[in-house]
Amino acid sequence: MSGRTKLTFVESKLFLRDPTAVFFVIALPIMLLAIFHFVTTKSNDDAATKESMAAFVPAMAMSLCLTMLALNLLPTTLATYREKGILRRLAASPVHPGNLLIAQLFINLVTAAVSAVLVLIVGKAAFDTKLPGDVPAFLVSFALGTWALFSIGLVIAAIAPSSKSATAMGLSLLFPSLFFGGAFLPKEDLPETVSTIGDYTPLGAALQALRDSWENQWPQALHLTVLGVIAVAATAAAAKLFRWE
Repeated sequence: MSGRTKLTFVESKLFLRDPTAVFFVIALPIMLLAIFHFVTTKSNDDAATKESMAAFVPAMAMSLCLTMLALNLLPTTLATYREKGILRRLAASPVHPGNLLIAQLFINLVTAAVSAVLVLIVGKAAFDTKLPGDVPAFLVSFALGTWALFSIGLVIAAIAPSSKSATAMGLSLLFPSLFFGGAFLPKEDLPETVSTIGDYTPLGAALQALRDSWENQWPQALHLTVLGVIAVAATAAAAKLFRWE
């Protein structure tokens, strides 16, 4: 087993021991599906509104999980390793600290994929949530959304000197993202100005792209462009700014 593989295995065990990570990956999306399923089945909304919510809820649950992983768990973990000197000590060992970064990215990407699969399978089996109508559109939206959000998390990890500062930065982006991105209310229920701003945020663009795929539509070019630009720009910034110590 190579050093990188061993490191990934150890980091995976540490990740699974964190109850916060398990909650965000497994419990939170399922709780959201259950709550919204109960609310919509008991409401007196017309069929069109319920159909719209059927696409909004799973897309929202998936986007929220991605955002929590990207803005909270990933940058805080990497900033903690820098704060404790782990990255500096790895630089003096045969295992380059870059392998730790790769391991963390791999673990969080796998976690995001597992969460998405849980939303699809549990949502369909337990709550009869409909599946994405356009599978290629869903895959493209999920991949671009994950890349864009994780690249923002890497920028935070690159500049945060400590775990507390990483958490503060992540939260300072999280709550505005939830508000403008339409995670609290569907886009059509938001004020026009808020909705327009949300189109240019990574969470808002990812949520709307995923929602379009659920409604058997190809995502809007605006949302895919926003995700692509943010992903490329933030990845480049993170690579330039990242410090091992």
